[in-house]
Amino acid sequence: MTGWLLRRSIDALVTTLLAAAALVALVQLLPGDPLTALIGDHPIDAAQRAALEAAWGTNRSPLEAIGVTLARLLRGDLGISLATQRPVAAMIAERLIPTLLLGTLTLLATFTIGLSLGLWSALHPATRRARLLGGITLVGYALPSFVIGMLLVWLFAVQRTWLPPAGYGDPLLAPDAGLAAVWLDRCRHLALPLLTMVIATVAVPLRQQRAAALASVEQPWVRAARARGMAGWRLALHHVWRPALTPIVTLMGLWLPMLVAGAVFVEALFGWPGLGSLIATSTSQRDLPVVIGTGLLIVVMVQVGSLLADLLYRLVNPAQRTP
Repeated sequence: MTGWLLRRSIDALVTTLLAAAALVALVQLLPGDPLTALIGDHPIDAAQRAALEAAWGTNRSPLEAIGVTLARLLRGDLGISLATQRPVAAMIAERLIPTLLLGTLTLLATFTIGLSLGLWSALHPATRRARLLGGITLVGYALPSFVIGMLLVWLFAVQRTWLPPAGYGDPLLAPDAGLAAVWLDRCRHLALPLLTMVIATVAVPLRQQRAAALASVEQPWVRAARARGMAGWRLALHHVWRPALTPIVTLMGLWLPMLVAGAVFVEALFGWPGLGSLIATSTSQRDLPVVIGTGLLIVVMVQVGSLLADLLYRLVNPAQRTP
């Protein structure tokens, strides 16, 4: 296992470096002028433009820009944002916690609900409730996340005023309100983004679990357990769930980058100050250092997720534990 983990880690590192080089090249070769996108309609003369291009490095040729950026990344320096003149690493770090909070809760809720309902649906495949459940989750999966979010805002924030429509917290909350009040306010602001993400994604683990569980239900040991009188959740947990877990483990490992990608629209819609909104803002402003920094983080998350998926797969599947 140690040798496999070392080889797999080296492969992930090499893949990350190659993906980073490709990302930098693609971003630097994008058409358009970042300086024009950043200054907008503000009039500047040729001398001012030349000074800004020299200061921000936008006057380099594409090959020179790619080389300089890669050399900086190898030193661990993500650069300075063109729009805010702040270190990109600091901007990503302060946006990472809200995204991790939303993403972790989404992951836990999505897989808890999806796996439970998938198992139940596999045990009752021909019932009307199972077909209705599959149809409802498919509708949620087919709708864009921003459409789901707007419907939830209309229902819970406009019609009922039960939840705040956007934001990370109430700016009018008294500083001495206490920790319980602060966390309650944070949970109220988190509810709609979390519900939107869960509705938009729960169909994937549900259908994966249902398909894997249906295959397990037909196995001889499950039929033998049923013949002995075992049924319901006892049958599912003891004889169906474990063999059906392998594809779900792989899916969980690859879910990390999918959550960040899906959070772009949700965070922008709800004003959630995470990586998704930072990606959307920096892309619209052509803030290349931030675009490269956030893209590199997603590349790393993909590799970490893939490594975790392979590791969990080997732990769950005994046949894969050989060196």
